[in-house]
Amino acid sequence: MLVAFACDPTRGSEPAIGWGWAEALASRGHTVEVLTHPVDDNLRAIQRRVGELGAVGERIRPHVIPLPPTPAWTRLLPPPLRDMAAEVRRYDAWQHRALAHARGHGLDAADVVHHVSYGSLQGGSALRRLGPPLVFGPVGGGQIAPHSHRRYLGVAYWQEALRTLVWARCLSRRPACRRTVREAAVVLATNRDTLRLARRLSRTDARLMLADGIQESLIRESIEDRRERPDRPPTVLWVGRLHPRKTPDLALRALVHVRSDIPEARLVVIGDGPLRSALERLALRLGVSGAVDFRGRLPREEVFAACDDADAFLMTSLRDSSSTQTLEAWARGLPVVHLGHHGISDFSAPGGAVSVPLGDPGDLPQRLAWALSGVLGGQQARQGMAWAAVEWARRHTYAAKAEIAEQLYRTALGSTGGRPRTATRPDRPDAPSAPVAAAVSAQPRPAE
Repeated sequence: MLVAFACDPTRGSEPAIGWGWAEALASRGHTVEVLTHPVDDNLRAIQRRVGELGAVGERIRPHVIPLPPTPAWTRLLPPPLRDMAAEVRRYDAWQHRALAHARGHGLDAADVVHHVSYGSLQGGSALRRLGPPLVFGPVGGGQIAPHSHRRYLGVAYWQEALRTLVWARCLSRRPACRRTVREAAVVLATNRDTLRLARRLSRTDARLMLADGIQESLIRESIEDRRERPDRPPTVLWVGRLHPRKTPDLALRALVHVRSDIPEARLVVIGDGPLRSALERLALRLGVSGAVDFRGRLPREEVFAACDDADAFLMTSLRDSSSTQTLEAWARGLPVVHLGHHGISDFSAPGGAVSVPLGDPGDLPQRLAWALSGVLGGQQARQGMAWAAVEWARRHTYAAKAEIAEQLYRTALGSTGGRPRTATRPDRPDAPSAPVAAAVSAQPRPAE
């Protein structure tokens, strides 16, 4: 049984993670009962993809459980606290609905419960009470924005400080979180900050695993056409929500320094959010508005096309459990420049990325620019980074993750004395039997 609160084959981030696990496990012969919730048009997208997969799709059985209403009392709280309280209470209530649904539909007969989202340790898993052994994660939640770099968060720093106090410090002490970590057969953390937190909470087996994954079909087969193209200027790509913790203004400030070395360099920004108008004004004030292309939120296909048309990818987030965008950039053979902290640092592509230490916040834009200029100005080095990036992405496909998960399932079943039922593979009748995986799906990461 797969618990995937967010699940959508047409979207990125956590919805893509939820679906990626479901499809990969079904492709390996497992029957996957997916617990998720309706959002946008995800049910229709799931049904369409299930139909496209044929025999594999027949092994994916979605269970769509509605999200309960927001508790009225949360409206009495001040805005930042109100949003966090509403998110936590609704997710808790959804999990209890999911547990009742699973019991009512005989899913307690599954071999394993794999909870892949919420992608947060603090959210816990009510499905631990279903009966089968629980594999919890990969999850984040232990990472916090660095106090030393609060200048780049502006007034949003106080919201980050509140999030650190409430989410990272207090919610990790609540029973739902502690019992989940204690009772799980294994806890998978997507960064070292969360791994340390999980190990402080319990002696349960806790391991690192990147939460994000990539479909093999999205990995670039050849990078020969990544050679220098004189028909367009050197291009840096930034992708993400235009939110204070993502610090997109760092990309604009770095571009100013890059253009002092490479005057024709430009920046493409994909994503939307509350900072859009402020960033456009900042670009004008810095004198780079003509070199910045704000494209808004785009479909995944257009994001991949932008990766293919860029020379370097820039990741500037001051708090992220990991980064789907960077893995997708690596899959397209795009070198990445990123800040050296949190999950992106734990799973940075060897030879395919430049990790810039946080260091002194005063000269951080300059140091990011030096790294970007080195990538943009060296065609031969960039070609070598592209090969390394693609090879790294191949190690983090959902197929590879599902293979590792199978070993964890067998370990979990062995430690609990469970007996795996068999799931035959219609497309491979000679394949050995495998445990049935029951998974609960994911939602967008809480309070990020």
